[in-house]
Amino acid sequence: MFASDARPRAMAPRTVQLRRDQIHAAVTALIQTGVPPAGVASLADLVSPENLKRILRRRYEMSAGKENVFNKDLARSLMEIAYRWAKVDAATAAELRRLVEKLPAPAPGLTSKNEHALRQFDDPQALHRLVRFPHRVWAEVKKSTRHDRNTLAKAQVALAVGILCYMPIRPQNLATLGFDVHLFLKEGPDAVSSLELPASEVKNKITIAFDIPPRLAKMLIEYRNDIAPKIIGRKPDNLFVNVDGTRKHQSTLAHLISRYLKKREGILLSPHQFRHVNAMVMLNRSPGNFEGVRQLLGHSSIQTTAAFYAGIDSRRAARHHQALIDDILNTPPSGRKR
Repeated sequence: MFASDARPRAMAPRTVQLRRDQIHAAVTALIQTGVPPAGVASLADLVSPENLKRILRRRYEMSAGKENVFNKDLARSLMEIAYRWAKVDAATAAELRRLVEKLPAPAPGLTSKNEHALRQFDDPQALHRLVRFPHRVWAEVKKSTRHDRNTLAKAQVALAVGILCYMPIRPQNLATLGFDVHLFLKEGPDAVSSLELPASEVKNKITIAFDIPPRLAKMLIEYRNDIAPKIIGRKPDNLFVNVDGTRKHQSTLAHLISRYLKKREGILLSPHQFRHVNAMVMLNRSPGNFEGVRQLLGHSSIQTTAAFYAGIDSRRAARHHQALIDDILNTPPSGRKR
């Protein structure tokens, strides 16, 4: 940490994992272009102009020539490797920058996949089914006499969807929620339970905190004190656990949520897409409230929020304008509505 060229601060564990995945993707792409494995002996080999060009071309081909967020982030990470680790000279750095800038950058805003997910909720009934889902499933859990993995999974899906509907945290934070670490549950008619994420565990280093709605807090308390212990043999330390008490993997939890929503409600939604749904709900009720959305989602910059959700807000503004035009059409010059 005291090295003259040390980073200002250490990378977060998930950033380290992302860099590892990006390096593996770069090496794979380079070898697929015909470079022998023996020719990739160090990070510096990834960021020579010729090899970087090979990597970016291969990744571009793999995305069928379409804009791709992962590819652009990979290119930026390789540039950082060139600066920090390979310490390339100025001329090489300029050439690398030129190559990276040639890669198509994704347009700001939601991806077509996320836009498609939100279109489901043009039908108000779909949104109603989504927010009612946790309570319907929880009623089934309470009635069940089975204490097995299926009951555990059903209870966890109800709690996960309930949390994401009210508190749209990121999937990696959802999967690691722990009792008395992130979830502070208080019993009593006037007690306030909370969900709190320290800055060190949040993607953009911003502390996030929510009051948990009483009905959802009651479900969490019932799960911790009664339902989970009957299945795993003790009170769980983490919210999302397997039958042996170990923590569920993020991908397993995500698959569980998506599978239940599709099967039970016909809704196609990933845990991350709940963030977009919550932004849509807020902007539909309060057009232009990007600051409210920013605080809800924990964005560090309102520019980020506006770039993502300007399309949703403009659509709401267009609906309002159409209503005004319809009002004019239905109101004769005399002022009496037809």
